[in-house]
Amino acid sequence: MNFYRKFTEQDLIESYKNQIDYQGKVAPELLDEISSRGSLKDFQAKIDNQKNILAERNRIIREIHQHYLNKSSKEECFSSLHSEIISKKEIKYLIYIKYEQIHLNSENLRIDLNIIIKSLAGIFIASSISTVTIGLLLYIMNFLIVFHVFLLVPAYIINYLIIKTFTNKTRENLAVFIATFLATLINFIYVIIFIIT
Repeated sequence: MNFYRKFTEQDLIESYKNQIDYQGKVAPELLDEISSRGSLKDFQAKIDNQKNILAERNRIIREIHQHYLNKSSKEECFSSLHSEIISKKEIKYLIYIKYEQIHLNSENLRIDLNIIIKSLAGIFIASSISTVTIGLLLYIMNFLIVFHVFLLVPAYIINYLIIKTFTNKTRENLAVFIATFLATLINFIYVIIFIIT
């Protein structure tokens, strides 16, 4: 019984590419299944076609990114992009998706006074909430005191989630990352004080 019989054509392509990449040769069972569905030459042509489409998409995405950096409108970008392989509809879709992704990413990375203030407020509120939470865990479950330093990981997560809620930015934003780190550092100081006393 051939293992590859129930594979879809895309599964066969992925298996073929993986075996070439990692083993340097293709298993005879896979070659038999490919041959039973058509010629090996047609199969390799499909793989080459997929590679060409992927390369063309990547080229278009790089150009879209460049247009965004040059502050071109979506319409200007669309009118300047041409492809022999990809349809106009798909190009328009890629422009829409990539412009949105780049815009959201750049907005997330933007730091202004409002973000700094919210991050500072988040430091104190997040460190207080996470310290109380971790302190309650240590008080209720005394056996956790052995792992007091490791409890900084959940404290970091709690701090990050609270600061993220305050700022509406992810940890890729430098202000959020630093605020989360400082809040966790404050937790560490509180834990050390708790253990010493």
